[in-house]
Amino acid sequence: MAAVEADEEEATAGPCPKDMELAVSIINKVIKGLNMEIRCAQDEITPAKYYLLVNTVDSHISRTFSKFSAAELEFFKTVLSEIVTSEDGCISSTACLNLNSSLPGNMTKSDTEALLEKFCKYQWLYQKDGKVHLTILSIVELEPLILSAYEDYVNICRLCKRIVMQGYRCDRCLALLHLHCVHLYTKGVDRIHSCPVCSADQPEMLAAVKNIPFHSGDDNRIPSASSRENKTGKGSARK
Repeated sequence: MAAVEADEEEATAGPCPKDMELAVSIINKVIKGLNMEIRCAQDEITPAKYYLLVNTVDSHISRTFSKFSAAELEFFKTVLSEIVTSEDGCISSTACLNLNSSLPGNMTKSDTEALLEKFCKYQWLYQKDGKVHLTILSIVELEPLILSAYEDYVNICRLCKRIVMQGYRCDRCLALLHLHCVHLYTKGVDRIHSCPVCSADQPEMLAAVKNIPFHSGDDNRIPSASSRENKTGKGSARK
């Protein structure tokens, strides 16, 4: 529904500072009856954290996107499908614009370009380096729908147990992990080089997050490798 980026002062205190947690808790009690909830979520690529106002009951895409027309909704559903079923968790901007040929009606590339800009404006999609991605708002808000409709394609981060589109992939077991989860996981000296899923030596894990200025957070959110079973399980790698 909405995404607000945590400011720098708040972010340095962790994913959800105590005073903010209290404020969010109070607000959530008030809006619970409206089937709404504020959630704190970490962007998959950048160190940015967001406070998201999401619908907790009805994640049906046509009602979540009630402000958009049927044609616009069809475009987003097609983009969503292409991204979720892709091996990279994103699609090229060119491929996105070329979706006009697979959509009903006489939609042109100019039309799809305008729609892409519109969905980026409303923070459901974003473009970076010629690629189109789902925003953290889309992932959090549409998580039930994505898990239900794309079960065979969805990657689940084995560290936080949530959907992951972009991150670090183990070259042995192919498990995909959030970069921010890898950041927290590799902070412990005894687990720096081992994949949390298959225990394979992965020195590249450090390089993957070395230049990303993640803010300090609660390490207890990430369990130690010894507390989990070393198996990939459903959803650990794209088909």
